[in-house]
Amino acid sequence: MTSRKLFTVRGLGAKCDFLPKTPSRLPPLLLRRKLTSTTTIKPVASAWSNVGKTALKYTTIAAAGGVAYHTYDPFRYFTDGLVRCARSGWVGAVVIVDYKWTLRHEPVTPDEEVRHKQLKSQVHKRSAEKILEVLKKNAGIYIKLGQHISAMSYILPDEWTETMAPLQDRCPVTSMEDIDELFKNDTGHSINELFSEFNPIPLGVASLAQVHRATLRETGQEVAVKVQHPYLDDYSKIDIATVTFVTKVVKWAIPEFEFSWLADEMSESLPKELNFMFEMDNARKVEQNFSTIRNTTLKIPEVYWAQRRILCMEFIDGTRIDDLAFMKLHNINPNDVSTELTRIFSEMIFIQGWVHCDPHPGNIFIRTKPEGSRSHRNFEIVLLDHGLYRSLSKEFRLDYAHLWNGLISRDEEVIRLYSNRVGGTNAYKLFSSVLTGREWNIVSEDLSQKRTKEEMLRIQQTVMDHLLGEIVGLLAKIPRIVLLLIKTNDLLRSVDEALQTTHSERLTYVIMGRYCANAIREECQEANANVSGLGSIWRWCKCYMRFLRMDVPLGMYETWLHLTGALKIWWETLRHGRNLITNA
Repeated sequence: MTSRKLFTVRGLGAKCDFLPKTPSRLPPLLLRRKLTSTTTIKPVASAWSNVGKTALKYTTIAAAGGVAYHTYDPFRYFTDGLVRCARSGWVGAVVIVDYKWTLRHEPVTPDEEVRHKQLKSQVHKRSAEKILEVLKKNAGIYIKLGQHISAMSYILPDEWTETMAPLQDRCPVTSMEDIDELFKNDTGHSINELFSEFNPIPLGVASLAQVHRATLRETGQEVAVKVQHPYLDDYSKIDIATVTFVTKVVKWAIPEFEFSWLADEMSESLPKELNFMFEMDNARKVEQNFSTIRNTTLKIPEVYWAQRRILCMEFIDGTRIDDLAFMKLHNINPNDVSTELTRIFSEMIFIQGWVHCDPHPGNIFIRTKPEGSRSHRNFEIVLLDHGLYRSLSKEFRLDYAHLWNGLISRDEEVIRLYSNRVGGTNAYKLFSSVLTGREWNIVSEDLSQKRTKEEMLRIQQTVMDHLLGEIVGLLAKIPRIVLLLIKTNDLLRSVDEALQTTHSERLTYVIMGRYCANAIREECQEANANVSGLGSIWRWCKCYMRFLRMDVPLGMYETWLHLTGALKIWWETLRHGRNLITNA
């Protein structure tokens, strides 16, 4: 009798026999054939033997893979990296095909034009929702990418920016077990060894890190501890490479969606943002820069110590800068908050050349003025998250001041000249509109006109219908530092709008204009520094007189705006009081 082997696999708690025990369990088709026992069973046994070997091979591979995934970190990172890449690539391909298929017909008649716009809006929404799900699943750097997209309201349609908006506040939380493991790896100590108290519920969770309230065991001091999400170390490089690849594919498939510059910026910025030693240095530098400014409302939390993935700093009891209920409770005027925020960032950009480039509401707190504060207001503005800073060269900083001076004074020749020097473009009207977030006719008439919802809708419609390709092309060519300043301007505008200020927008531009005037005076005086004797004195006087001609009218106008704003508030308060008395 032909010998038959029985293949049995005991792996996952089950026994599997791959060779039948009796001939009666052979496939019916073979049993019906009139063959001898030798010629029948031997080939079948051989076939089932091959099946058993194949099953055993793949089962063994799967079991070994499972063991390696859970016990061998490099294998797990490689596997997860492939999954993340595949997920991103697949959804990217689906979105590209959806766009190509949905918008395959160019509209000819007015009715077709209306239908085309509806289809475009629908495909924008579908695609944004698909991308959002991928970003949330992959987390980390992908969340950061989504936050960038949500902030690009000056170029992307609402369907994209509004869909990505939840990523600004809702990020995945790292477990306490993983955080404790990170502490042991990076410091050699557990959380309990360093802190007498450590609140497991984070104060805030961002794309790259989360912050916990804690008490130092040695000193008993209350601190805020920023901890990087551990998985970023494993996936950051491959994620950046994937984002870069996907943006290049999108550029090839849909040329008007050329966002490779965004991937380039992330490639440059993220390695520094992922090293909290840089953040500690940035925070200390900006604190030093503002240390000589009297009456500043800016507060930088003191950093006590930092590791590459852990930052221990002063705990600040405050709230987001757009918390209007908090301001009302503590009698803080949103107009004053807006004014002081403009002063802080104008000082950074036009005078110091050391700029915080991520001022979204989650990174700016407000608190009531504590004892010993330098603030001349009844509040302090607390600047958080110092991971993303840029240094402006003196030449660039002064050119940028000239450009904004031209925008504020409506001097088209100055705008033309310095748009080229700052952005390297002759398309000064388009560049000015992107920089200010305003239509060119508003820029050329009066930039300080209040930005209305109607104007914002017109801008978006014009961009989507006619200018998207031009704007994307412009953003791809201008220096990356200008891209960050555009982003910073847009974030500050959104904060200002969230404050629901009642003062004139002219006040914002008047304050900026005065800082630009100071920067231009500095340039003029330095240019004449090597001239000696009476010539030096004369040129210095000319520089100063030029500065006064710019600054004095702006200063007087600023005083007038503050006065009229205060009178308006007084009148509204008085009228509200009268209404209460009448209703009583």
